[in-house]
Amino acid sequence: MRDESNIGFSVLTSVILAGLLFQSANAMDVRVVMPRLLELSVCYWVLSSPGRVGIIFAFSVGILISMIEGSHVGAASIGLSVLAYILLNNIYTIRQLDWISQTAVVFLLLGISVASQRVILAAVGVPSDGLSYLVSVVISALLWRPFNTLVDTVRFRIGQFL
Repeated sequence: MRDESNIGFSVLTSVILAGLLFQSANAMDVRVVMPRLLELSVCYWVLSSPGRVGIIFAFSVGILISMIEGSHVGAASIGLSVLAYILLNNIYTIRQLDWISQTAVVFLLLGISVASQRVILAAVGVPSDGLSYLVSVVISALLWRPFNTLVDTVRFRIGQFL
């Protein structure tokens, strides 16, 4: 069992770092090939600590994504809330899956989240850029295992220092 005493610092640190990388990718217009690190952070923390991180956290990160992208506030929040809801309802099943199956589940959930964001933006009149968002979703899904391992390792190291 993991020590849950440093969860607040770890969550805050991972979201800040992912947000900074996301913002720098937005500034350089490499958003199409940049992995969705904030969404991966939400997936990791909901699966890792569902008692402390949930739908409200996902909604808050969605607001952060909307603010960084400069889009309508709430568009990303709804998709991430759905993602967190599905993860929370199926957490024990998803935790028991092997890495390949978990990667497939993360791909589907990220696809649903980003697609719902695009549908909401299209409903308010923002022009769509097609299915190019799927490139970043595929890259994010392929990076799920290294991301998960990296955050686990960093979280363990932070726990040793605190």
